[in-house]
Amino acid sequence: MYQVEYILTRKDTSVERIILETKTYLVHDVCHYVVEKKLDYYKGFWGMLSQGYSFNELFGKDNLLTTELRFIEQVVGPVQSTYLGNIPKQKFEMFLQHIDFNIPAGFLEICLTEIARIMKSWEQLSVGEQLILEWN
Repeated sequence: MYQVEYILTRKDTSVERIILETKTYLVHDVCHYVVEKKLDYYKGFWGMLSQGYSFNELFGKDNLLTTELRFIEQVVGPVQSTYLGNIPKQKFEMFLQHIDFNIPAGFLEICLTEIARIMKSWEQLSVGEQLILEWN
C-alpha cells in the first residue's frame, strides 16, 4: 500500500499535513478537486479546507459537516465512476437527474480530461517530488 502526504497551505499561511493511503483517497480526492473547481463550488471538501476547516473535521460520515459535503458527493461519485470505467459516459447524466444543480454542458469531458492530466502528472513523479494543486 502506498501513502501520500497532503500539505495544505492556506492564504492565511496556516499549514496542515495529513498522510493517507493512495488506494482509497487519491483518485477520489482528485475527482473532488476537479469537480469542485469546475463547478466553482466552495461547500465541498477542498472549498471547506480552503476556508479553514481541518482534514479531520471533514472526514467520516457522522461529522457535523457531512450534510454540506453530501451534495457534492452526488456529483463526484458518478464522475469518479465514469473515470474508472464503471459507468459508461453515455449514462453519466442519468446519475445526476435527481440533483437540483445546473451542470454545465461538456462538464464530464472537461472533468475527465483534467483528472487524467493530474493522475498522469502524479504517476510521473519520482519519490519525494511534489504535485502542487492550487485552489482559488
